[in-house]
Amino acid sequence: QEATPTGQVFVVGAQFPLAAMIHSFLETLVPVESDDDDDDSPDVEFAFSIKASAPAGAGTAVTPEQCVALVVCGPGAAAAYASCALPLAPMPWALEVVKETLVRTFPPPPKSPRFFVGRGGSGVGEAPVVVAVLDSAVPGDMAAAWAEALLSAFPAAMEVVMLDRIFRAGWRTSCGQERPQEPHLCGLWTAAYGASGPLDRADVLALLPAPNAVEGLAAALLSRCEASRRRGLVALGLQDGAHLGEGTLSAFEKLGPLLRRLGLLQEGGKVPDYREAIRQNVPSVSMSIYA
Repeated sequence: QEATPTGQVFVVGAQFPLAAMIHSFLETLVPVESDDDDDDSPDVEFAFSIKASAPAGAGTAVTPEQCVALVVCGPGAAAAYASCALPLAPMPWALEVVKETLVRTFPPPPKSPRFFVGRGGSGVGEAPVVVAVLDSAVPGDMAAAWAEALLSAFPAAMEVVMLDRIFRAGWRTSCGQERPQEPHLCGLWTAAYGASGPLDRADVLALLPAPNAVEGLAAALLSRCEASRRRGLVALGLQDGAHLGEGTLSAFEKLGPLLRRLGLLQEGGKVPDYREAIRQNVPSVSMSIYA
């Protein structure tokens, strides 16, 4: 081999640099195209439907097309809060995976959320507001399809609010800042809310600080709301530790003005029993290794 004035190394008798030879050899080991390009399996899809048999106390006069706002409650903290704080009437609706599009079983697709309409008071001009309560998480790779199917089922819902939790152990800080303590509520929202934010006062709801971010279903809902110019909010209650406590649920009380505007809460309503809600909604952890 010999060096050229440009510093490239050539192999004597070859017509291209040694670097090009190495690159050509690596291409035989690492294919240019991903194996995923050969995957012809269809994307998973979800479909909204009306159940033939309605749950006890279900309303029938409300149709999905009439709902002007949508509240999504994630599993755990938000589901427990909704069960004790929001007066709700069940609806015979379902959002389930289209089995023909499901090509794998792990992680499994989420169960259909439980759908309700609010009956807490006068809000949004007496128009119905739908509440979807999740009992299991939506896998990240299914979040976009799930969010699209949900929003398509409620075309008139121009305000979408998701309640969920963020673990204190996963809270990321910068510049030596302290992590917040329970109860603490923060969130992200779309530009459609304007400068004042979802609660009409910019100082009431803390913005989720960088470098923290939302992902999965929360990110899918926010991105679709932003693209369609809907008002979209993801509100996160801080949870300190693996076990859900009353502090996480009480953090959602900051959303009182918004929930009253939507007609999901009444002024001077009864004080929620958070302890009982946690007991009913969060299964007890078994100490058995065989559980």
